[in-house]
Amino acid sequence: MKAGTFIYVIIIGLCMFFTVADAQGQMGFNMADFKAAITARIKSTGARDTITSRVPAGQSCVEASEARANEIAVVVKSMQANGKFGLLGAKVGRMSGWNPLSIVSEETRKKYLGETASGSMHTYTVVQLYDANGKVWFTIDADNYLGPIYVSEHGAVDWNADHTKLIEDVPPVIRSVHMFNPPAAFVGDNVLFQVSVDAAPWVKGNLRYKWMYVGGVKVLGQGESLNLRVDRATTYNLKAIVYNAVGGKEIPLAEATGSTIVAPKPVIPTAPAQTTTAPTGRGYTSRQSGQSGGNAAAPSVDPANPVQGVIDVFKKVGGFFGK
Repeated sequence: MKAGTFIYVIIIGLCMFFTVADAQGQMGFNMADFKAAITARIKSTGARDTITSRVPAGQSCVEASEARANEIAVVVKSMQANGKFGLLGAKVGRMSGWNPLSIVSEETRKKYLGETASGSMHTYTVVQLYDANGKVWFTIDADNYLGPIYVSEHGAVDWNADHTKLIEDVPPVIRSVHMFNPPAAFVGDNVLFQVSVDAAPWVKGNLRYKWMYVGGVKVLGQGESLNLRVDRATTYNLKAIVYNAVGGKEIPLAEATGSTIVAPKPVIPTAPAQTTTAPTGRGYTSRQSGQSGGNAAAPSVDPANPVQGVIDVFKKVGGFFGK
């Protein structure tokens, strides 16, 4: 092998390694588990999709690849439901073309097609793995038409091309998860945290939710929302875990986090209370007519003899006007 070719192979290998690592870290997907599940599913169908069964029935590798695609779609859904497919979806179908070495080895072709055969037109099953944004992470091909089971990584698939056919599109279980909560609150407030999930229709009705503090293990509540009374001036970091319950076992699928900063309630100043009262009326002294100043002395009535006292008053009044 030339040095340039060797370096090229090394670069391609490193790229594939980091792609797999990213998928396992970000998407929660394990390629080895998927290949093993595909192999086990194909093996369970026996010789149904091999040349020895299809040709006597008047069929070919086309029908075999479509039946195999349906089996792989079952594998994808099962792994998704059990939380083993991460956040990926899969487009499963068939592709026709010149039989690549990754599908059927040279030794196998010679065994079935003769010593002079160097290849043949063939139709096999392909699986395209993608995320919620439409990014394609992997393309897998699978075949057992000539007997042995082959599962390997493929180049690319154009589903609009004449030599391909999409059998089933299994969307990602969880397309996106978002948390909604107020960014700030005061001590003593009730803060509402809500989670919104865009999920595949066939699994959305089975989703469950639980709330915890980030880094904590105590479950604060369950359901799509949590009403939390905040009693301390601090930052409340919460996470909502989205999971599926399968056979009494919780299968985590995704999670979202949110933070609310809680501050003490502000003190509103009040005006001081009044300590004195103002007079409610005015006091004044009336002046008798004809007097220059002061108050004139009024005639008095003797309380011991009130009748005589009244007569004396009239006499005095008459004497006053007679002057």
